[in-house]
Amino acid sequence: MRIVALIALIVLAIGVASAQAEGVVPVEGSWGGESSDGLPVHFGVAGGHVVNTRFKFEWGFCGTFESLAPFADVEVDSAGHWVFEDPRGQTIEGTFVAPDRVSGKIVSLETTGLPGCTRKVVGFNARPR
Repeated sequence: MRIVALIALIVLAIGVASAQAEGVVPVEGSWGGESSDGLPVHFGVAGGHVVNTRFKFEWGFCGTFESLAPFADVEVDSAGHWVFEDPRGQTIEGTFVAPDRVSGKIVSLETTGLPGCTRKVVGFNARPR
């Protein structure tokens, strides 16, 4: 009886370790949230990919930056992490910390032509809609 219990315990431990290594599987569909500067963040999740990203952030002297990328299609890695770079260089990245929650950041580039548009990093949280 002890051998059976020991084998069951080992099998359970291996299963838990492999489940943790695979990361979180996010809920598919439309997601939305807000950045730390109070502006909207939206994207979709489909087939292990983040698609159709839309985000805004306040960019100092340059005003509000808005990225609308209906063509966005980035894979979510095994740790639940993803990164999308807007064609203008700004990035949004996140990590699914639960099937219904993602935490991440938006990173802007510094422009050399306009000194008030400095590099900025703002956090965000989002959930399925």
